[in-house]
Amino acid sequence: MGIQLLEAPVSLVDDPRARIYIVDNLPPGTVIDRRVAVTNTSDAPTTVRLYPAAAEIGTDGFVFGNERTQNELSSWMSVTPSEVQLPPGQSAEAVVQVAVPPDATEGERYAVAWAEVDTPTPGGAIAARSRVGIRAYVSVGPGNGPPEEFSVSTITPSRAASGAPEVQIGIDNTGGRALDPSATVTLTGGPGGLSAQPTNGSGDSIAPGASGTLTVALDPALPDGPWTADVSVTSGRVSREGSASVTFPEAGTGTSAELATTRNGGVPFWVWILVAGFVAIAIGVAVTARRRTAGSGHRP
Repeated sequence: MGIQLLEAPVSLVDDPRARIYIVDNLPPGTVIDRRVAVTNTSDAPTTVRLYPAAAEIGTDGFVFGNERTQNELSSWMSVTPSEVQLPPGQSAEAVVQVAVPPDATEGERYAVAWAEVDTPTPGGAIAARSRVGIRAYVSVGPGNGPPEEFSVSTITPSRAASGAPEVQIGIDNTGGRALDPSATVTLTGGPGGLSAQPTNGSGDSIAPGASGTLTVALDPALPDGPWTADVSVTSGRVSREGSASVTFPEAGTGTSAELATTRNGGVPFWVWILVAGFVAIAIGVAVTARRRTAGSGHRP
């Protein structure tokens, strides 16, 4: 079984999170609809139940409530229809509605729109209940809502239980919206001038005002170092970059390093390098052209 968001608000078309989750800032009294598709990927007819339920963001990231536990946001949500019959390999559309009460207070809230099925045993009894869902991050307030903002503070080299190297990136959520960070780590300047291919990783959600750690697992064959680690962390439309020297320990956790960071407002740092290069070339061409013009002019 699968569930997929089919539409996103136009104002967030460039926000990767808004393409897979219900993400929006809504003034009190606003009602929105989001279409979703539910697909039966099994080889048997399936009854799918659709409903909203509670979620929160804590020290363990984005945490789902048990079964149909409700919170404030899920009480504002409904899914229509609440049940669909799906033949094998078939899909159906449903609508998730969020109706914010006129007296709702400002702040961000979390919930999930769930699709749930029961899997019977050969004897007919229920063997398992499974569900898949779409997260909802809804901020209440005027305008565009509080900004998404964060900083990357430290990088810590370590080794997993398997012995493979990894880096732990410290992230501080300094904005008013939850983060769902992902990162790219590139190692250069290693022993003998070695470089490694960029490696991607993703982390748990981080609530506004909280801090978290994103761990990126690396190639087990990498030598200890030292390495120069270039880090790029992205959440939604915001990106931050940093660089530090790291050496992987024989086991456990190594020494943390402060990341020398660059704030770029979501534009990768290499873009600014290219822009600066093009500007320098353009200025050089302009100066050369002026000198040639001055040298070939007619005297009065």
